[in-house]
Amino acid sequence: MKLIKGLLAIAIVSIIAVSCNDTKKGAEKDLNNAIEVVQDAVDATSDAADKAVEAAGEAIDSVKTGAEKVIDSAKTIADN
Repeated sequence: MKLIKGLLAIAIVSIIAVSCNDTKKGAEKDLNNAIEVVQDAVDATSDAADKAVEAAGEAIDSVKTGAEKVIDSAKTIADN
């Protein structure tokens, strides 16, 4: 009877160990997936920031060009 109880205890411990190992592997997979999602979000945010900086630069250039035209027109009017 002691032998059967010992074997049953070993079987239960083995099942728990295998279950924990599977849970650990699942958690590692979930963590890796989460890391990939965060990296994708960082990349998308960086791309959006780069585009915003580029658009702001274009807007500044456009305003500068418009202001230069106004100044040139004002000088022309003042000279005549």
